[in-house]
Amino acid sequence: MLNELKIKGSLLVYGIPLLMMLMVAMVVKSSLFSPLLSYFITIDLLITIPFIHYLLIRKREISKKSIVAVIAIGFLTAYYILPEENREALSMTQSILMPLLELGIIGYVITKIRASIQKVKLDSENFDFFDKTQEVCNDILPFKFGAFLATEISVIYYGLLNWRKRKLNKLEYSYHKNSTAVSLILGFLLVVLVEMFVTHSMMKHGNAKGSIILAVLSGYSLLQIIAVLRSLSSRPIFIDLKKQELILKFGILSKAVIPFSVIKNVELNSKELPEKTDVKYFALLGRSLGHNLILNFKKDIKYNSFYGFSKKASKLAIWVDEHVDFQKQLEMVIRND
Repeated sequence: MLNELKIKGSLLVYGIPLLMMLMVAMVVKSSLFSPLLSYFITIDLLITIPFIHYLLIRKREISKKSIVAVIAIGFLTAYYILPEENREALSMTQSILMPLLELGIIGYVITKIRASIQKVKLDSENFDFFDKTQEVCNDILPFKFGAFLATEISVIYYGLLNWRKRKLNKLEYSYHKNSTAVSLILGFLLVVLVEMFVTHSMMKHGNAKGSIILAVLSGYSLLQIIAVLRSLSSRPIFIDLKKQELILKFGILSKAVIPFSVIKNVELNSKELPEKTDVKYFALLGRSLGHNLILNFKKDIKYNSFYGFSKKASKLAIWVDEHVDFQKQLEMVIRND
């Protein structure tokens, strides 16, 4: 009975907006349509219907981020059903409302993050900016858009704002001090700097438009690399005894939360892996960084890569600076689990 009510409720909150969009599309394709109506149709699809959807969900246990999805569907519907010569209102809306929507979302995210910072205090070593940003963004945006926005905000934070040194707490482990991670990332940084120098030379020799685009892309790539580099020391690996989880991190590029009950054993291993193997490298840069530990699992685990893309593994190759102590501590908690 309860499931039937939930299904009926879902049909109501999503069915009514979709039905209204269908009716608008029928009007556009009928003889009733005139160029003047295109303005009202655009308003209906981008404002009226999303607002009705909001009224339908506001007292229900449905995420408010579904409003963003309805607006996106409304925009796509307007784009495809309106004749090209009648998209003036849509273009105006796109140029005015879309930036406002983006600023509104970013403003909301920043407000939520600031509230979290005040709650746990920025000086708290347990605060993780990237994790909190992902949590907020995933709460307000559908699908993978939250992960994308969280990554972009974190690139700015770690690339420009976060220059505080983080001290390791008990059962936290670094992975960048003794590995080749820093030198490899600095190598990428050097390549981008050379590319920027070449771009500057191109601008002097006349290819202005292409050079400006390349300069912007190179500048953003530089910021991303600096953010990754800075995030390595800010996001250590952590054996969480309270939650009974191993939390693996590699800057803002990768994260895995693995229950102790899923870990079979921890193997000291720094040998080069064969080309064909079921062992996956946790770090995005993989084989280039090397490894000194292999985690074997009782079943496949999922972990997140850059921009929130999900991967599976039955074995993970990782690098930990204090790998002997890490193995000892983790084996101890696995045996006691």
